Amino acid sequence: MATALVDLLSPATLSRIENYALLAKVAVEGYMSGLHRSFSHGQGSEFLQYRSYAPGDDLKYVDWKVFSRSDKFYTKVFQEETNMNCYLVLDASASMDYQGERGVCTKWRYAAMVAACLAYLASRQGDNVGLCIYNDNLVEMIEARQRQGQLQRILTALARHKPKNRAEHGYSWNYLTGRLRNRGMVMFVSDFLEAEETLPPILKRIRFARHECVGIQVLDPDERDLPFDQSTEFIDPEDGRRILTNPEKVRRHYMEKMDDFQERLSVSMARAHVEFLPLNSSDSLARSLSAYLHKREALQ
Repeated sequence: MATALVDLLSPATLSRIENYALLAKVAVEGYMSGLHRSFSHGQGSEFLQYRSYAPGDDLKYVDWKVFSRSDKFYTKVFQEETNMNCYLVLDASASMDYQGERGVCTKWRYAAMVAACLAYLASRQGDNVGLCIYNDNLVEMIEARQRQGQLQRILTALARHKPKNRAEHGYSWNYLTGRLRNRGMVMFVSDFLEAEETLPPILKRIRFARHECVGIQVLDPDERDLPFDQSTEFIDPEDGRRILTNPEKVRRHYMEKMDDFQERLSVSMARAHVEFLPLNSSDSLARSLSAYLHKREALQ
């Protein structure tokens, strides 16, 4: 059963589902995870139930009308309203359009699937969900709200856009930062390529503004180990630069550089107090997202 579920939620299976609403439902309903509402007394909270009065309970929560009818003390229990603003931010630059020989989908498609699942989950929990997509300019901005049709607007936007152009992180993040008025969560999905020095300081400003911040890196398996076995011309999708090389001769040096890049990025994100989740576009969404969300829940 467990193996069948993982296969169902593999990127190879999910990437064949064109409808993002169906895709997110299939993925999210396949596991139960995420943050739960907390139970407490408080103003502006939603009434949940009654329970018998216990010594030490605050008398202001005793329902005296019930007492007058039953001659028993009952205390009101409230479900605390913990709705928060959750912004999903996606890098839609041209490098996200890459799909290697072993990849089942492009990095963008995988990133959009991750975002669709997170949007579905946050919406199901009653949070205000928003979306920001950018490359060299702001491509899409949907303010974080909880209203009818909000989830569908986000999923439609994910399906409508394709990656292109260069990534101008500073411009788009400066705009986004100005729109984050209330405390909330920002979940950023990118390949972080050539941005290990520029992105962590930007995300650090978000974190120090008292927003939770999660950086989700999506790389193609071929970008990790350069598996090609013959002379290959590599083309930078953002600036058109071309390099002809023999991967077998440069593979060891490339992998050392890639390991160094990942290490520096991980350290920079930790110093910025930003959670960091590196993913391969071949990783199972079931394993990756459920493990991460369970870990977050355990730390609450």
